[in-house]
Amino acid sequence: MNPTAFGFASLAIAAANAGVFFGRMRRVALPQNRLAHELAWGLALALGAAALASGVGWLGGVPAALGAFLGGFMLLLRLGSAQSPNTPAVKLGGPILDFSAPDQDGAPFRLASLAGKPFLLKFFRGHW
Repeated sequence: MNPTAFGFASLAIAAANAGVFFGRMRRVALPQNRLAHELAWGLALALGAAALASGVGWLGGVPAALGAFLGGFMLLLRLGSAQSPNTPAVKLGGPILDFSAPDQDGAPFRLASLAGKPFLLKFFRGHW
């Protein structure tokens, strides 16, 4: 495989992985184990670096640099992340945790007061 192909492969892998990763992030569906994404970022970095080290021309060098940059940047972000996978406090379909808060009139409201009754609980984010 020639260095120009390595450069284009690096960019293609980085772009495809970014599309899948950020699509999953937008849907809040990232897997707990992100090893496959990390391996793809590493492969994009390695292919881009190999193409650049072989003295590829500008036609393969530009995609190689972009692929290597994206792969390396995402790996650095992941390695520098202090997030650890946590078990959610509330699972979809599970019981909701009791809380108290002021209602729309400022009177105290407690979720436990609705026990045994059907209800729809909606949270609105204010934009004021």
